[in-house]
Amino acid sequence: RHVAALKLHMADTPNMANRVISFLRMVFAYALERQIVDSNPCTGIRRHAEKKRDRYISDAEFAAICAASSEYMSVIWEMCFLTGQRISDVLNIKLSDISDVGIAFEQQKTGAKLIVAMSPDLKALLDRVHALPRKVRGATLFCARSGGKPVSYDTCKMGFRAACKAAGVKGATIHDLRAKSLTDTDRQGNNAQMLGGHTDAKMTKRYLRLREIDIAQPPTMPKKSL
Repeated sequence: RHVAALKLHMADTPNMANRVISFLRMVFAYALERQIVDSNPCTGIRRHAEKKRDRYISDAEFAAICAASSEYMSVIWEMCFLTGQRISDVLNIKLSDISDVGIAFEQQKTGAKLIVAMSPDLKALLDRVHALPRKVRGATLFCARSGGKPVSYDTCKMGFRAACKAAGVKGATIHDLRAKSLTDTDRQGNNAQMLGGHTDAKMTKRYLRLREIDIAQPPTMPKKSL
């Protein structure tokens, strides 16, 4: 009864509601197995229908968002685009992950490993990041100005939302930067699946074993209007 009420309460955010219910289902399954509870209250609770996002950030919108952001934030948006990685993985880039070959990633969500090849755009962006003044240098590429701690996800989420509002861009989230990157990569004839670290069922099994790390080609940066 309580789980059903929670589902209805979160009806306005169906994706999040489904994640919460899935988590609760696993927790109670564990408790049931350990005989801590007598039943799983999530049994019979159906998931909300999820609507897949189709929001594409245009080049003009992307430029406007970057222009409305501080230099410390805009370089993060550009890194999300150029690497095609999730914001969490971008914020986790360590200086030791960067080489002349490119930037090495091990995705937190899937465990997929890949190297985003060093391109002129990526090299220029890294130079800009390194040139930003900071009191303390941390182990990660992106760190707070006042200290060496990594930039937090919440800081980026709020910063992106504020930049979108200032730029007049509606309906976009920070996660849409990855979608833009992979869409543009595909349009430019490069391998979007490789850049995104996406796999089918067979490839997922291969990720459980050591394999050669793919070097994925990133997209080129959109030209800025004069």
